[in-house]
Amino acid sequence: MTEVQSNASVGRPLPVPTLEELPPLLARTPLAIIDEALTFLRINPAMFFGLAAIVILPLQLIILVLPGSSLRGNRPDRTVDILISSIDQPGAVANGAGTFIFESLALFAVAAIYGQVIAAWYSGRSMTAADLLKASLKRSPAILGAWTLAHLAIVVGGVLSFGILGVLIGAFFIVAAPAMGAEGLGAVETLRRSRLLTTARFGHSLVVYVAVAAAGQVMDFSLRIAPTFILGQLNVPIWVTEGVFDVVASIIVVAFTAATSIVLYVDLRVRREGIDLYMALDKNVTAHQVMGRRG
Repeated sequence: MTEVQSNASVGRPLPVPTLEELPPLLARTPLAIIDEALTFLRINPAMFFGLAAIVILPLQLIILVLPGSSLRGNRPDRTVDILISSIDQPGAVANGAGTFIFESLALFAVAAIYGQVIAAWYSGRSMTAADLLKASLKRSPAILGAWTLAHLAIVVGGVLSFGILGVLIGAFFIVAAPAMGAEGLGAVETLRRSRLLTTARFGHSLVVYVAVAAAGQVMDFSLRIAPTFILGQLNVPIWVTEGVFDVVASIIVVAFTAATSIVLYVDLRVRREGIDLYMALDKNVTAHQVMGRRG
């Protein structure tokens, strides 16, 4: 985060990786997509985690003042408690629902920003972090609109089918945010684009969607619970450790999930549109033209 803030303050362009450092334009298995997401984050971890932090921190401050937060006592254990045992706790619904909404919105926004980054990198364009954040802020209405439409469909589908249809709809929209960032689409067009890309390889997209959700839950649980338990043995106040590790876990899980959606987006474009062949066959076709091409 320090590097990002430093670059933003002085307006220095962020370094552009070489094509050898970027995710290769090829089709991957679901597990290979998740593995490549980790490699993608390692290209510039300060920038990626810093951008995630810039988006998440303001939303986390809102969560902390909601009823049921660690600062206000009687803290529920996230969204799961709403469905299992904490529905009778004062503030459980407000805190759990607020946490789910804000973290989901943060994930969509971060993935859209990463989409801008990957499109610029493949085209060899440099940018400053400040310019990147300004462009994302201008597109915030479209980001909010696409996120709202997608999650309304997911929630309604989930309620009508005991969650099954919600998962299926979520898989259709898994690359909506990267498509919006990389191709500069509007809210409705973003959802259509994601559905178009995922339809031909829906089983593939569904496996990635479920796998990254499961991996994110494991990471989230490990990053929140283990350090809190250890520091609790040292008599560190629980509300302090919960607040700190909630933020850390959110940043890491959101960055990882957003990176996975980026790699899947590239994977689906290779499978459906052959963007790797366009670049290999015609040296006059730039990566910017290829990444912006819509099938």
